[in-house]
Amino acid sequence: MTTPSRFAVIPAAYVVLLREADHGTEVLLQLRRGTTYMDGWWACGAAGHVEQGETVLEGAAREAREELGIEIDPADLRLVATTHRTCVIPSGLEERIDLFVQARSWRGEPTIQETDKAGELRWWPLAALPDKVVPHERLALESLARGEVGSFHALGFDQRLTLIAAVGRNGVIGDGETMPWHLPEDLRFFKDTTMGGVLVMGRGTWDSIGRALPGRRTIVVTRDKTWSAPGAEVAHSLREALMIAGDGEVFVAGGGQVYAQTIEHAHRLIITEVDLEPAGQTRFPEIDPSVWGETSRLPGSGDVTGWVTYERRP
Repeated sequence: MTTPSRFAVIPAAYVVLLREADHGTEVLLQLRRGTTYMDGWWACGAAGHVEQGETVLEGAAREAREELGIEIDPADLRLVATTHRTCVIPSGLEERIDLFVQARSWRGEPTIQETDKAGELRWWPLAALPDKVVPHERLALESLARGEVGSFHALGFDQRLTLIAAVGRNGVIGDGETMPWHLPEDLRFFKDTTMGGVLVMGRGTWDSIGRALPGRRTIVVTRDKTWSAPGAEVAHSLREALMIAGDGEVFVAGGGQVYAQTIEHAHRLIITEVDLEPAGQTRFPEIDPSVWGETSRLPGSGDVTGWVTYERRP
C-alpha cells in the first residue's frame, strides 16, 4: 500500500437543471458516451473542472454553455450538495471535490453540444431516477430530492479490498480459460465468505464461472464497450469498478491481472491452499511475508490444505 500523500484538490462543478412538471420536479440528465469513464450511465446535464481564475459558479455557467448551449447567470445558481470522493487505488481522476449547483432559470433550450460525449438528454423525475446514475451524482441528487439542500457526502473512504483466491502449490490459479480443479468444499467456503457482498472480477473469470452468483453484486471489468450479461454490472476500468462498488468490503475474485493490479492496495487476502500443481500460466501474485501477516488458518480436507487469511502488516 502506497504512503499517503498530500491531497491535491481537483474541484468540479455539476449543473443540476430543474423544472416543474405535472408529476413533480424533474432533473435534466445526459447519457454518457465516448468519454472512457462511466459510459452508459446517466449524469448531470453539464459538468466539468473549474478552471483557474474562475469561481465554481462561473465554471458551472461556462460548462452549461459549452455542453448544453444555454446561458445561466452565475447569480442564479445555488450550491445544493458537495461530495468528497476517493478510490482505494490512488488516482488523480478520483481524488475530487464535487460541487453541485442548482439552476431553475436559463436562456435557451438545452441541447447536446458535444455529440461525441453524450448520447441523449432526458428529463427524469427527481424522485424516480434511472437505475444507472453515476454513483456520487446519485448521492447528491437523491439528497436534493429529499429536500436536503447543502448536503455533504463522502465516498470511497471506507472501501476495503479483500483478494480471495484458490492457489495451487505452484502458485497457479488457472489456465486463463477454465478453473484448473473442481473443489466443492472450496465453492461452499467461497459462497459463505462472499454472500451478501460485492464481487469484482475480470471478464475471463466471469466466463469461467458462466453466470452471476446469487446473493452478491457482481461487477465485471472489460474493455469491450458492447459486452453485457444478465446479473453483471459492467465497468471498463478497475477504478470505475471500484467506484461502482462503493464503500465497504469489496471481494476481488480474479483473474491474474486484476489480482496483480489490486494486491498493492488490498487490506486482506483470503487464500485457499490447494495441494495440487496444475498446468497454467495464470498465477497469484507473491505474498510477501514482510507485508502480509497470517491471522487465521482453517484446516481443509482432500485437495484443500486449508483456508488462510492474511492481513496487511501495520
